[in-house]
Amino acid sequence: MILLSVVACLSTVGGVYGAVTWKASAANTAGKEDVPKLQMMKTPMVSVPILSNGEVLGYVVTRLRFAADADLVKTSSIQPEAFVADEAFRLIYETTPKDIKTGRKKALNDLTANIIAGTNKRLGHDVIKDIMIDSWTYLSKQDMMRSHERKP
Repeated sequence: MILLSVVACLSTVGGVYGAVTWKASAANTAGKEDVPKLQMMKTPMVSVPILSNGEVLGYVVTRLRFAADADLVKTSSIQPEAFVADEAFRLIYETTPKDIKTGRKKALNDLTANIIAGTNKRLGHDVIKDIMIDSWTYLSKQDMMRSHERKP
């Protein structure tokens, strides 16, 4: 009787341990398959003129870093860097406030969200997952003219 009780207890404990281990490994495997592998990429420098009444006030010069779905990038013949840079240029050109120096902080969040949405729409897949601003500089027209003057 005692031997039968010990065998019953060991088989119950072993069965519970096996079921918990199997369930945990199945959950980890399913979770890993759903998360796409991300690849960090960056755009070339993008220089966007800021216009007011047909006159150039200055330039926004920026470089963006973005996380892209590595599998979609590998299988695509199109490089997403050019599309992200083009979408950034279009959006900055169309939506930049007149006085860039006092622009809203929320405008950058809106800008990056719109770049992601616009680029993914143009590519036909959700390739771009996140965008970070690597560098952002505003150069006034006077700053540009000073940097291009020749010194004797």
